[in-house]
Amino acid sequence: MKLSFISDETLMDLRTNYDSYKEHYYTKDNDWFDLYFREEGRVIESKVDFEMPEFNYHGDYAVSDRENVKIIYDALKQLTVSQATQERLWSGLAHLQFRDFTYYRLKSELQDKKDQRINTALFFKNGSKRSLFVHILARLWWVGYMTYDESNPSNPYWLTDFFTEKDFSARCVVFFSSNFTSNRNITKGILKSIIKLEKRGIQVKRDHFVQANKYLNVVGGAMILDMLTTEEVEEMIDQYLIKYYGLKIGEATIGTLS
Repeated sequence: MKLSFISDETLMDLRTNYDSYKEHYYTKDNDWFDLYFREEGRVIESKVDFEMPEFNYHGDYAVSDRENVKIIYDALKQLTVSQATQERLWSGLAHLQFRDFTYYRLKSELQDKKDQRINTALFFKNGSKRSLFVHILARLWWVGYMTYDESNPSNPYWLTDFFTEKDFSARCVVFFSSNFTSNRNITKGILKSIIKLEKRGIQVKRDHFVQANKYLNVVGGAMILDMLTTEEVEEMIDQYLIKYYGLKIGEATIGTLS
């Protein structure tokens, strides 16, 4: 099967005329969508081959989001970073080949007619970087891409499992809002360090991700972070978190992360 996306003109039409089309979203009007996209020039078939993924439709999004990160990344691992930043790809998939997933993931929003969330879920409404981790499909692929660990072939998704274990949507936005977390080495270094906290019995919260980001943001003014290896980032975050949380989590834990 070839991956399909929508033309720039189609994307613009759907974005700007959403108010005229929104009833078709609310009612999941497949006949209308099929007729709309049948018009010449609205859908473009790419050269990218893929197998249609079987999404997880669990009633608890905490369960399905975790599994769907792996499912969509496995299905579309062949995408380049450049391709994976394109709104017309993700919006196209949400309207075309993955429309059933869109209905599932936006079930309550469609029922309650929450137009703002429907828009941010289907289109890039939050800036080019942040939108990648707000869009219901793009964020799945990007979290998979950023957390996939080739160095652990027996379970390359071990960091993914950790990252998606709770607060998936919030973590996506908080953690990947910084420019330097576009670097996979930095992302994996931070996650490996925070996992050590969890293994020591510390309840990992959003603040741990926030503080790691803040620290690297400061350090980034004095060194080129993109030159660091995963191991170097991991060691830096180890030392910082020990110092930052040492008094709060007890003297006995200091020095246990190295």
